[in-house]
Amino acid sequence: MTEYARRLSDKILFAFNQACDQGYHDVAEILLRGLELALTRQGGRGNVDHRQNLQAVTDAYTRLQSLKQLQGAAD
Repeated sequence: MTEYARRLSDKILFAFNQACDQGYHDVAEILLRGLELALTRQGGRGNVDHRQNLQAVTDAYTRLQSLKQLQGAAD
């Protein structure tokens, strides 16, 4: 059961950062879309997200945007 102890969205965010670190920006973009799906899928009437801080999600968008700008400048 320990492999399910963390939220799917946390695992996707970890994979996103790993993809960025390894230079797989296209994969990072797909993972960020998956993160969006995971975060919105759990919502709905009466459902409360118990996250204390969504800064990591906001930072992911900022990081991907920065990587795209750097890649565009290098092309």
